[in-house]
Amino acid sequence: MYSLTLEINQKCNLSCIYCYLGEKDKSEMPLETATKSIDLAFNNTKIHRDKKIWIDFIGGEPLLDFGYIKALVDYIGKLNKEYNYNLIFSMTTNGTIMNDEILDWIIKNDFLLKVSIDGKKEINDLNRIAKNGESVFEQIQKNWHYFKEYENQSNKKVQVTNVITKNNYMHYFETFRFLINEMKICVIDTAIDLYTNWTLEEWEVIEQEIRKSFSYYIEILSKNPGLYWSFIRTVLECKTDKKKFYSCGAGLVSLYVRTTGEFYTCPTCLDGRACIGNICDGFNAEKVNLLKNFNGIDNNKCQKCDFYKSCKANGCAMFSIFSNNDINRPNRTLCWLEIFKHKLYDENQKVIGMIQGY
Repeated sequence: MYSLTLEINQKCNLSCIYCYLGEKDKSEMPLETATKSIDLAFNNTKIHRDKKIWIDFIGGEPLLDFGYIKALVDYIGKLNKEYNYNLIFSMTTNGTIMNDEILDWIIKNDFLLKVSIDGKKEINDLNRIAKNGESVFEQIQKNWHYFKEYENQSNKKVQVTNVITKNNYMHYFETFRFLINEMKICVIDTAIDLYTNWTLEEWEVIEQEIRKSFSYYIEILSKNPGLYWSFIRTVLECKTDKKKFYSCGAGLVSLYVRTTGEFYTCPTCLDGRACIGNICDGFNAEKVNLLKNFNGIDNNKCQKCDFYKSCKANGCAMFSIFSNNDINRPNRTLCWLEIFKHKLYDENQKVIGMIQGY
């Protein structure tokens, strides 16, 4: 499968403190940039046996340009008459913009939906702030019936993404239970703010919060077998040695295109040093070859680590460069996460077996 992420705009009705885009310039991806990026992705999909292409629309807030997304999906549909690929569409939204027309179109075009929610009102609105001064959580709540209707009609589950940050990390277990019990979320994707300088004491609290969440997850899983927590998958995978050191293949089997037409491996790192080309000049051969040939790091401490062969942190090339200006020095938070996942796995081996088919 080949994956293409299109940053169709840098416009948003929110001013989230931790937004990976930083200060948005209110730009929109030119139509020519979008169509050329789609053409490129379709061409790159030729070598994939499953002939599957996943196209993700993000912003900013992509639904501020709903008509533009419709036009791009129409273009993709016409293009695919020639290729006959298996198409997957997805969209990440802040949940504040939705109506009957948008809902019907999303369902008709078989979209996967990702919604950003950090917890109950008091927690969510710490970082997710509306420009009009209204509570973001209350705006999402007003629209939530649309997302439940999406689930009913599409037979798909809305994925909720929440972010652990400096001002909410101590409430993670509370957030986890709230999303499951109050909002009836079945698919939870937990992220941690990688752009902050966490202390050892804060990491210890996060570990405690996640351990409580893990225990709760195991407790309710038998009653809620459809519950999916992405963190569990990474814990299960932590003991498996990577087939390739650069295991995610970002920039090789996937591509993130900015409104400017610049190519990046993924939205985790949009620092200029991580740019691997652009729609006008094509790929930067030197940087692409760096990724293709990224088979290890020159770091004695990492190489002596028991988890070196399975570690996802040491293979995150661009983020290592961004964090430490050195491809051989993994990000501290990613390193801590890898070690913690191994500890969590070892501490819970007796129950791991019941979720091995995750």
